[in-house]
Amino acid sequence: MNKTQAAFHALPTDLVSKLCRTKATRLSLKQMYSLGRHVLESKSQSALVIPAVFLYQELPIRLSHALKLLNSTLLPVNMTDMPTFQQVARSYVEDISLVTQMPKPSTPKLEEEFTALLRNLEQRHKVKMLSISQGFRELVASVQQSQCTKVLSSSCGSSTKDGHNGRCIDPETDKAIQSFFNRFYTINLGTRLLIGEHLALHDRGLNLVQRVNPLAISKQAIHDAQRVCVAHYGQSAPSVLILTPNPDISATYVDEFLHRNIYELLKNSMRATCDAHIRSGAPVTIGLSPYSSVGAGGEINSTARSAMPPVTITLVDGGEDVTIKIMDQGGGLAMSEMDNIWSYVNSVKSRPPPSAQDIASSNISAAADSLASMGGVASEAKDYLDSPLHGSGHGLPLARLIARYFGGDLSLVSMEGYGTDSYLSLYRNDDHLENFPEVDEEMQAEVDVFVNELMDDCHVDPHTLFRLKTGPLAVSRSVAAGSSIVSPVHPVPAGMALGLKQVSSAATVTELPSSSSPSRIGVPSSSPTTEAASNL
Repeated sequence: MNKTQAAFHALPTDLVSKLCRTKATRLSLKQMYSLGRHVLESKSQSALVIPAVFLYQELPIRLSHALKLLNSTLLPVNMTDMPTFQQVARSYVEDISLVTQMPKPSTPKLEEEFTALLRNLEQRHKVKMLSISQGFRELVASVQQSQCTKVLSSSCGSSTKDGHNGRCIDPETDKAIQSFFNRFYTINLGTRLLIGEHLALHDRGLNLVQRVNPLAISKQAIHDAQRVCVAHYGQSAPSVLILTPNPDISATYVDEFLHRNIYELLKNSMRATCDAHIRSGAPVTIGLSPYSSVGAGGEINSTARSAMPPVTITLVDGGEDVTIKIMDQGGGLAMSEMDNIWSYVNSVKSRPPPSAQDIASSNISAAADSLASMGGVASEAKDYLDSPLHGSGHGLPLARLIARYFGGDLSLVSMEGYGTDSYLSLYRNDDHLENFPEVDEEMQAEVDVFVNELMDDCHVDPHTLFRLKTGPLAVSRSVAAGSSIVSPVHPVPAGMALGLKQVSSAATVTELPSSSSPSRIGVPSSSPTTEAASNL
């Protein structure tokens, strides 16, 4: 019996289908921060039981949503026919089984066992993301072959030259691929954040959601981006100026999320600046300065300062948003190319071709590799810093997903022939809920078909599965109890309630407070929070 067969034998019948129909409980930065502070200030391992129980209830639902999306018909090619995606889907079934077979982590000892499982899930997630990178290549190749075959005799050759950068993927298909992977990566982003937060609390004694200083994070991102730029070009990176009327700006956010996004934008600006001015023959001071530091005035100090125009960062503390503007003089982009910066498939035409070393190290798998490292937010190492300067072009789409996850945004304004301004905003209202994709009932039929086929492949007897519902499957029993879905996730542990200073691990369940946050990208102002509260 293989792992998938064993996983299915351990799951009650219809559990996966019912989990797929259950809405996830979306959290806010304030809730994560408050619970993390409570755990750290209590200095007791018993305090970790609160987030552990919540994760035990929530993870099977979020994993089922990823499984549901992989078996939907949102893409022009049926992914369920592709071996790589089939393998990833089966891996999600195994993950669901691993979590639901665990006893509820209601004691410190059981919390330790559950945390060990979370470490295992984190590693399994990285493997899945690498498999997704392979599946993504197969998907794009399949779509290209299908569409190029249709137009080979007429326009494929000309479209390759004129508008598709060597790719025969039409805009509608590109949009469908972008929409699908935006949803899939967002589900994984939120799931990995919850796991990473618990592992950081347990293993490192810190919470990922904290009060961050954008100026300090910007300085570190400048240093990291310059190091990569120097390594790539073999000469000084563009200098960076920091402008801010308030050096003490702070916001509740995830340190790594902000660093990752600023780093990505700086890396793009430095690359564009170097490419534009090196190709134009502008004078450039030669010299290595991989450990440049930021001076008191915000300018980078180095032993050999670049003669290229500087990149400028402006940080502004607004009433509703903290906004970070990164401006470069890297030549800019044409208006016709702006949509392609958010595409996972079509790259921007004006980008110089990557080197053979870059192709070997990144290529189109860079997006999934980036998501794999994103899963490691609980670790001290930032794996994305090892990526080359010229990636696959997936950095910006992923950066925008991160920015929008808690109500912020990322936008670019470009002036062809001059440069590009990037605007990264952080929403100051930390009551805003996660931008976790809603349940889509239209996908449910495809999941039911997948589950039935998998049961047939595994030779699973439904009557046997019903008998397996006894045992330590507390969450599974509550989900599979009746025909109407009563989410085991909605009763959030008492420690999740805002304003609670001291909460016993045996405290009674309390309701999530409703949010008065205004409508932001991807999250209506009323329905998500009201929904969560009303279903408790």
